[in-house]
Amino acid sequence: MKRSIRLHFTIAAALATSILVAACGGSDPGGPVETATVSGVVTAAGGGVIQGASVKIGSATATTGADGRFELQDLPVGSATIATSAPGFEARSESVGLNAGANTHDVVLTRQTLFTHQNVVAHLPAGVTEYKAAIVFLPGLQDPSTGLPLDSRPLVRGTSELQCSIWCLAGERAAVRSRALALAGGQVALIGTTTLVEAPASYETLLNALGALGTQSGHPELATIPILLVGHSMGGCTSYGFSRAYGARVAGFITMKGACHNQGPAEAALSVPGYFLIGAQDAPFRAENITGVFEQGRAAGAPWALSIDAFGHGPFVDLDLMFDWIDTILAARLPATTGAPLRAMTETAGWLGDRSSGAIATHACYGSDRSSASWLPSQQTALNWQAMAGGTAVVGAC
Repeated sequence: MKRSIRLHFTIAAALATSILVAACGGSDPGGPVETATVSGVVTAAGGGVIQGASVKIGSATATTGADGRFELQDLPVGSATIATSAPGFEARSESVGLNAGANTHDVVLTRQTLFTHQNVVAHLPAGVTEYKAAIVFLPGLQDPSTGLPLDSRPLVRGTSELQCSIWCLAGERAAVRSRALALAGGQVALIGTTTLVEAPASYETLLNALGALGTQSGHPELATIPILLVGHSMGGCTSYGFSRAYGARVAGFITMKGACHNQGPAEAALSVPGYFLIGAQDAPFRAENITGVFEQGRAAGAPWALSIDAFGHGPFVDLDLMFDWIDTILAARLPATTGAPLRAMTETAGWLGDRSSGAIATHACYGSDRSSASWLPSQQTALNWQAMAGGTAVVGAC
């Protein structure tokens, strides 16, 4: 009987001890909880520290100072995710292992190159301190062969989705994007959008988007820098219409095969270099609209050119012609100082192309009616125009 009592007492004591140990949190009740601290520097991929970057692990947050340094304290030991973000950079999340005590982890962020405001996207090449011009691609309403809506954002983003993007073939899009990014010494922003119709509300949409994109990206110059417009079909009409309203902002415009150009006075577009394209196999009403607007402007002295390709309703196939013209216009028009007015083009310094014969000549040597001739800003752009027009005569001196 006594042995049984002693046994029950021993079991009860052991049970009470185990309950007490469990209640006190383990075999080392009251011991310190181990924590971790992590510190480091946030830098840009191209070099340089980033001030104002936000670094987070769980609910702990730090903001980098002028030296790019951060420190997070009282963190749980073990695996964690460190999330880092900064204006103008791609956000980054990565796993880290935290040991008790001090830990070091540096973060490298890649500069953000794509920015979006509503239906407008901007590609801002990395490493550019200040952009000199915005190349804006304006699509038409729909692809006439498929009926699908047109959208120039894939061209600007450099993505391969099937949606048509003015130039519908992937190879053409890649070539246009690559050559556009090389303009003005690479200091250009590429802008893409869904259809903007030829109307004042669309002009405001574009201008507001440029301002918002400038704020997002930390490049406020986007709100005021010169624009070069490249439009197809409805986008071409919008390109011309925008130039009529905001000519002082437009370095040049290209309009390809639209039929909706405003036939009223050219207004501010009279001082803006322009290039009109007609398709020989396109609908006749398009040629009538484009020709009428072009001839009215040229009669008033507008620095415009008109070409007719051998195709239907597609955009420029001759990319050398288009980009030689754009490059020459930007070189002549962009101001040396940011914010200064665009430089004017002098008509007498250009070349003229006879639309009937394809002959080209300097302004001084041109023997036909100058008021109906195509105006080109250089000999090379005149030669490119002549190749499409089918002429051979070149008069460079007289």
